[in-house]
Order: sequence, then C-alpha cells, then structure tokens
Amino acid sequence: MKQIQLTKEQMGQLAAGVLFGAMFIFIYLQYFWLPTARAIAANSEKVAAMESDIAKAKKQKAKYKNLEAKLVSLNAEREAAVKKLPSERRIPDLIRTVTTLSRKYKVNITAITPTGQARVEYFTKVTYSISLKGNYHDVGRFLTALGLEERIMTSENLVLTATPGSETSVTAQFTLAAYQYNS
Repeated sequence: MKQIQLTKEQMGQLAAGVLFGAMFIFIYLQYFWLPTARAIAANSEKVAAMESDIAKAKKQKAKYKNLEAKLVSLNAEREAAVKKLPSERRIPDLIRTVTTLSRKYKVNITAITPTGQARVEYFTKVTYSISLKGNYHDVGRFLTALGLEERIMTSENLVLTATPGSETSVTAQFTLAAYQYNS
C-alpha cells in the first residue's frame, strides 16, 4: 500500500481544519447544546412537579366533595339535634305544643306550672307540673304523643284520679320534663 505523503502546508491546513472543527464543536456544545439541555431538564422537573401537584389537588378535590356532603349531612343532623334538645328554654313553643296536642286528643289542660330546673353535665332538665282532665284513653294518647314529639320530653310522676259519673272520666297530674342543651 502506498502511503499518502502530505506537505507541510497541507499538514498545517489539516491541523487548522481539525482545530477549527474542534473549536466549533466546543462552542456549539458550550453555548447552544448544554444550556438548552439544562433548560429542558429544568422544565421537565417543573412539569413533573406540576403533574404531582395536580394529582394531589385532584385527590384533595375528591376528598372535599366527600367533605362537603359530610358537612351538609352533619348540619342536618345538628339541626335535628337542636330541635330535639334546644339550647334555649323556648317556653312558648313548649306551651304551644302541649296545647295543640291537648286539642288534638280532646284533653282539657287545667294548669301548667313551672316547677324548676336541674342542671346535669350536658343538659338542663326543666320541669313543669301539669293538671288535666279527659277520657282515660284520650289522656293515654296525649301522654304518648308528648313522648313522641320531636323535642325530648318525658312524663314523670303521673297520678290518675277517676271521676265517675261525669263526662270526663279521669283527672291527671304529672310532671313534664323538657330538656335543653348546656352550651
């Protein structure tokens, strides 16, 4: 094989070409390729972080839907509990309820007297002495209706007295206990 013989001038040109080529590659890498690669890497990290945040936000949103429904449910339960166990005395509401039930069950209330209140840990028991007249079965229905009312009330110390020969067959005296929440 025949070897290629280069002159000094050709060798210098070749060396200059290799030097300029190496310099061009270095400048291209240093000023164009590496900054762009760094920007791409940084942006890829930002995109990954944003996607992670979006995924977390979607999970939280799903939880918030459940929380909103739970909040509505708890508010409804709270309203029901307040009706059963109000935090105020609400005497007019109580008298209205007793009067309405007495009319409905044909019982004649002769007296309603507040007798006091007793404070317990979570609630206060407010008592009223009630006297009434009516048919035996009507009085029983009236007392049952009081116990079934939305507000928590109990009938205590019931005393029934028969009154023979009259239109009303029973006179009843009892203590009505209404409860209220201690706030």
